[in-house]
Amino acid sequence: MVWPSTQSLTMEWSVFEISLAAIVAGLGFALKLVFSRADNQERRLTTLETRLAVVNERTIEIFHRLERIEEKLDKLLTKAK
Repeated sequence: MVWPSTQSLTMEWSVFEISLAAIVAGLGFALKLVFSRADNQERRLTTLETRLAVVNERTIEIFHRLERIEEKLDKLLTKAK
């Protein structure tokens, strides 16, 4: 025979366990979302860094070309004098 007070205590513990499991699951889901967003931001940052490196490289190439053009113009001007 089961005493009514122990049955009530068992019921309370099972409600507590279910509540605790739901809270832990919710926290796990929230952590997963946070880490997922951080991973996406890291990918975006890596993409932006790559694009910035390409832009910097192209800028350097353009300045080198401008310097060569300037040197050629200087040579042409000195020959014309």
